[in-house]
Amino acid sequence: MFLAASIAAGAVAIEAQSPHVAPPDAPSTARVAPPAEPGTPLAVSGVVVTGDGTPIPGASIYVYQTDAEGYYGVKPESDNQRPRLKALLRADAKGAWAFETIRPGSYPSSRAPAHVHFEVTAPGFTPRIFEIVFEGDPFVTAGMRRNPAFSVRPVGQGGRVTERIVLTR
Repeated sequence: MFLAASIAAGAVAIEAQSPHVAPPDAPSTARVAPPAEPGTPLAVSGVVVTGDGTPIPGASIYVYQTDAEGYYGVKPESDNQRPRLKALLRADAKGAWAFETIRPGSYPSSRAPAHVHFEVTAPGFTPRIFEIVFEGDPFVTAGMRRNPAFSVRPVGQGGRVTERIVLTR
């Protein structure tokens, strides 16, 4: 509810109040899953840009996900408000960001595709909240492919995934 109200009030309200905004000195790269976390390695990277491709340096990027078994917390806990695997980043001078993690699992006993959540904000821009889901996941639907709340991305060699995040005013 807080996030919806903040979005209605604008990006400035989110920057000022949301606990999901990276501190000004946050890094542009991070490790979301600890090195010993079970799962298939995934390297996610990209840029935050305007509609014309201009980088947005300093954009805040909050990412979070489930573990390989589909839990946000330590099993059986699965509260997406307090995820165990998360990171707060700031885009660098070229709008670039990256993180290493493991491929998340689908929620237990569900048909939800595996996904990584993103909340991206920058002063003067409309926040972008979406999920990366993975090409080839049997639970990705045609509707998800058309819905801007989802970004269906291929997983390349070595578990590489890229994402171009476009923010609008």
